[in-house]
Amino acid sequence: MLEIRDLKVWFDVREGFAKSRPLRAVDGVDLELRAGEALGIVGESGCGKSTLARAVLRLLPPTAGKILWLGRGIEALDAAAMRPLRRDLQIVFQDPLASLDPRMTVGEIVAEPLRVHEPGLDRTARGARVRAMLERVGLSADVIARYPHEFSGGQCQRIGIARAMVLQPKLLVCDEAVSALDVSIQAQIINLIADLKRDFGTGVLFVSHNLAVVRRLCDRVLVLYLGKPMETAPTAALFARPLHPYTRALLAAVPIPDPARQPARLAATLGGELPSPLDPPSGCVFRTRCPHAAAECAERAPDFRPPNSTALATQRVACHRLEEI
Repeated sequence: MLEIRDLKVWFDVREGFAKSRPLRAVDGVDLELRAGEALGIVGESGCGKSTLARAVLRLLPPTAGKILWLGRGIEALDAAAMRPLRRDLQIVFQDPLASLDPRMTVGEIVAEPLRVHEPGLDRTARGARVRAMLERVGLSADVIARYPHEFSGGQCQRIGIARAMVLQPKLLVCDEAVSALDVSIQAQIINLIADLKRDFGTGVLFVSHNLAVVRRLCDRVLVLYLGKPMETAPTAALFARPLHPYTRALLAAVPIPDPARQPARLAATLGGELPSPLDPPSGCVFRTRCPHAAAECAERAPDFRPPNSTALATQRVACHRLEEI
């Protein structure tokens, strides 16, 4: 359904009056997404996860690379050409309340996509679609006349999901959609997204730094570091046997309720800070924080390749020393 090839999103950052340098937010990412599949995109803050997701939706212009949607290249389409495609490309944002217009009622918010993309619907039919979707996301129809400030964060996120899903899109991008919610509400929203994915056959790009959430929802995972892919694999395989040192460090940072094992896990987590994307390390961008870095890691970037000849087609890793470690 969706195919990304060598996608780059760079921003020019001015230094003084005449000089500028590229900030490489996304720097050569490949991914594929099938209908009805959920792909998790994980990494530390500043690794380019949200930039990648927004570039896929053409909310940001790509610097280079290919974005194929249902086999059609959309990376160079202008706003007018993208408009008919947007009904199938929807997004749920991180901040539930800030993503809803405070001057509009819930009914108006959820109905807006229908007014834009299905103008032939009369008021009665549009109202019926809105009420049905609100009930589908766990809200009663009597919320239609109320305003966003009257609801909790979890309820606001349900409204945002209803707005995104009322057109039954083929792709739903969730940009840190549960990070602003408490743990119990997170679980409810994740279950809701999983149900909608199953019922409507919607593909999901799920951006998150919370690996526990990704494990519950996603079929595959893509790990990003400083705008570059480090590892991708089916979720079960990645959590059972992570291959890249960065993936191992991310998983070690997830707390477990075992006082005998947790101290050793924390000792294995990453040291130092994420380098600036304005001045990334040469060769492998992870080498400055990698315990296995060697001389060749500074000389050239590793290929993003299958770990061995028997690996699944969806499993790839970018590491020079993969076989040794």
